[in-house]
Amino acid sequence: MRFGLLSDVHANLPALRAALESLERRGIDQLVVAGDLVGYGGQPDECLAALAEVGAHCVLGNHDLFVLDRLPATRFPELARRTAELTRSSLSADGRAFLAGLPLRLRVGTLLVTHGSLDSPEEYVRDERRATELLSRLPEESPGADTLVLGHTHRQWCLVAGTGSRPAHGTVYLPQDRPRLLNPGSVGQSRQRERRPTSRCAVYDSSSGAVEYLRIDYDVEASREALRRLQLPDRCLHAPPRVHRRLLRLGARMVARRRAPGRDPRQGGRADH
Repeated sequence: MRFGLLSDVHANLPALRAALESLERRGIDQLVVAGDLVGYGGQPDECLAALAEVGAHCVLGNHDLFVLDRLPATRFPELARRTAELTRSSLSADGRAFLAGLPLRLRVGTLLVTHGSLDSPEEYVRDERRATELLSRLPEESPGADTLVLGHTHRQWCLVAGTGSRPAHGTVYLPQDRPRLLNPGSVGQSRQRERRPTSRCAVYDSSSGAVEYLRIDYDVEASREALRRLQLPDRCLHAPPRVHRRLLRLGARMVARRRAPGRDPRQGGRADH
């Protein structure tokens, strides 16, 4: 079976449409969405309607839960909280009903799908040790499942139990005898350093073990216009990592130390006396 994998749509309709069109051209059998359908972006109702129309199998993310008043914004930065509150106040009855009917985790074929981790929709799973521990729990959590699909980090990732991470770009072929964790990346809010944000998703062929990671161009200006109507910033669709001031200060100190008297800049150590 060929699965289209999406996550972190974040109410970005142009990015979602581009991903859905790309997946349709690749002939998928099932569409799976690992949460955060809303929040940040300017078109939540339209995105929910598009996913309902194509029969997507969706789970709830932390932004979705906050909109439904089922999760406090304890870890939400100001922008995330502001956009979630806007969504909560403007979401249609149909959109709210669609969200309210979604589970926290979902089994689709041999895939177990959830947003953050098996324990919390707010947990960021980036560490190989933690990912391996979660995969070891699959036989107990969902007998017969061999693939854990997560979102939340906004970054594409592929890890196979016992062998570690694989490059999450292009097509990756996975061994059939080991459980694996797949993260398709974010459809609607890029968190990579790239000049123009792209929509990310993946295609997983469970019969061959092949995963194709996709990065898709979309109408970014249309997404920005939707944000401008709500007086929201571009960081809602593109939030590249920021260099912290502490790192900048550390770099300045290192440069100053190298230039200090008594050090040989050619050797990087103290000069002989």
